[in-house]
Amino acid sequence: MEEANLQAEQKQEKKVEQKQEEKVEKPKGPNTFDKLKNKLANYQRVVSVASKPTKDEFISSSKITGFGIALIGVIGFIIFVIYYLVV
Repeated sequence: MEEANLQAEQKQEKKVEQKQEEKVEKPKGPNTFDKLKNKLANYQRVVSVASKPTKDEFISSSKITGFGIALIGVIGFIIFVIYYLVV
C-alpha cells in the first residue's frame, strides 16, 4: 500500500517537474532594450546617409509640392461651386 502511494507521489512530482520544464523552455524574443537599440541604430544609419538637398533639388521639390497644393485647392473649389449650384 505504501509502495503504491510512493509511486503515485513520484508520478505526480514528475508531472509537476515536466510542466515546470515546459514553462521554462519557451523561447524568448528580443527584449525591449534590444528593440530600442536596434531602432536607434536604424535611425543613425538613415541620418548618416541623408544629405542636405542642393538649391536646384529644393526648388524643384517646392514647385512640385506647390503645384499639388494648388491642384487640391482647385478640385475643392470646383466641388464647392457644383454643390452651391445644385443646392
